[in-house]
Amino acid sequence: MGRAGWATVAVAALLLPLSTSNTYYLYLACSVGLLTIVAAGLNVLAGFAGQISLGHAGFYALGAYGAGLAATRLGWPLWAAVPAGMVLAAIVGAAVGAAALRVSGPYLAMVTIAFGIIVEHVLVEWVSLTGGPGGIFNIPKLTVGGSYWPIAGCAAAALWLTANLRASAWGRALLAVKSSEVAAESLGISAYLARTTAFTISAALAGLAGGLFALLNGYISPDSFTLRTSILFLLALLFGGLGSVAGPLVGGAALTLLPELLTGLADYRLILYGSLLLVSIYGLPAGVVGAVGARGRRSAPDTGLPLPALSPEGRGVETAGEVLLGVEGLGVSFGGVVALADVTLTVPARGITAVIGPNGAGKTTLINLITGYYRPGAGEIRLAGEPIAGRAPHAVARLGVARTFQTAQPFDDLSVVENVMVGVAGARLGALGGALLHGPGTRRRERALRARALQLLAVLGLAARAEEPAASLPAGLRRWLEIARALATEPRLLLLDEPAAGLSPTEIAELDSRLTALRSQGGPAIVLVEHHMELVMAISDRISVLDYGRVIAAGAPATVRESPAVIEAYLGLPA
Repeated sequence: MGRAGWATVAVAALLLPLSTSNTYYLYLACSVGLLTIVAAGLNVLAGFAGQISLGHAGFYALGAYGAGLAATRLGWPLWAAVPAGMVLAAIVGAAVGAAALRVSGPYLAMVTIAFGIIVEHVLVEWVSLTGGPGGIFNIPKLTVGGSYWPIAGCAAAALWLTANLRASAWGRALLAVKSSEVAAESLGISAYLARTTAFTISAALAGLAGGLFALLNGYISPDSFTLRTSILFLLALLFGGLGSVAGPLVGGAALTLLPELLTGLADYRLILYGSLLLVSIYGLPAGVVGAVGARGRRSAPDTGLPLPALSPEGRGVETAGEVLLGVEGLGVSFGGVVALADVTLTVPARGITAVIGPNGAGKTTLINLITGYYRPGAGEIRLAGEPIAGRAPHAVARLGVARTFQTAQPFDDLSVVENVMVGVAGARLGALGGALLHGPGTRRRERALRARALQLLAVLGLAARAEEPAASLPAGLRRWLEIARALATEPRLLLLDEPAAGLSPTEIAELDSRLTALRSQGGPAIVLVEHHMELVMAISDRISVLDYGRVIAAGAPATVRESPAVIEAYLGLPA
């Protein structure tokens, strides 16, 4: 939705209470606002972080009962009771998220369903606190007209905050985790922390809506917080547009007004919701907002900038003669199959070290062990003398280790420049409050991140496609994007897993020249895993050869080329 669309919505929202005194219409508008707030929070969790929750009615209930009890038992004014319910929901959301997000996919959905059911049963059975099935009757309330303004204001704030979050380093980190958790962790992002943060924000907004619901009605009971309510929340988001800032508003309006227009079908409401869910999944996979039109993207010129100097702070201060990476006696097995055995590798702080070998020799397994995706069964891995074996991938990345993957893994939900901005920011996401409020400091930082990302894209010939969706790039350019994103972290050590795979001869020649330039300009130490022997022999300073998980040769390219063991491994000839 463009500026004109948002302006139209704002004008309509301002004029509605001035143009009618019909409390029915105003109540419907308030209901749209409440559903918009919940769906906006759910959008942070499901649309940005890619985690589905079917228990958000529980957080909605916590906000409502927290506000209701604060107002009735403690005598708090409404302006304090509603935030109290929101804080309660946020605290519980953080705790539930920290536990539930250790699983994902259908398992997470099952855990959240269980949470919602538990909350519903507690509301029914804890009679002394919640009033049991009868609920709480005597909550101070505003008139419907008086409730409209705070609900409309909170709905606008929820959409504004989520829009700011989406445009920040935090939002890009969430979308990166959604697109590829392994690639996000390789840039220093903790997927678990990002998802827990999203869960907490989502629960807080659901709690805010719950508190406003109590303010609007003056009465709450467990019947308003069932599994059907959670399904309604998710359906509103899916129908409006998952991941779209305007989606919660469109879905909230549709799911509130449509049942009112079809009052004769009230007994078939669940069937109606199920039908809308099927329509959303099969007919509108991007929701109504996505079907209306995609956001326009700008193009940036290819400036042909020279390779930006990498900061010493980013890659350490090792000199050319020092050993940056030391691997000794490394071994790992999977189900009794030995993948690596007694592997030793030394990588100097400068230059290109190639790791080659036939398919299945254990080359990618070695990279996964170095970068923390696998835990070794034996041996040591040291980075600048510091043991790193067994550390989490994001922790290894924060020490200055970057990597690419056999199959390029760009973040398809982000543009090309946003992909590289994720790398530039890395684990330094900034203050969450600054991201939500989009203050001057955040805006300055965003400009700096974008400028650095555009500079790197220009180096690799991608600046002209900076604003295009990463998903639209052909295979060769996806490789360049992944390399640009890895370089954006300013690593001390860069591990490239078959970067020439899928590249044309011209692109391989470009890869040769760019890696050579990176080495000559003091770039990071590079470990190159590659099958393209002409490239390996042309640019490598040292080569280690793996076969059946063991190092069979190591040394300068000319020495390795003549090794009988290498010839036998590649050609099957007798040594």
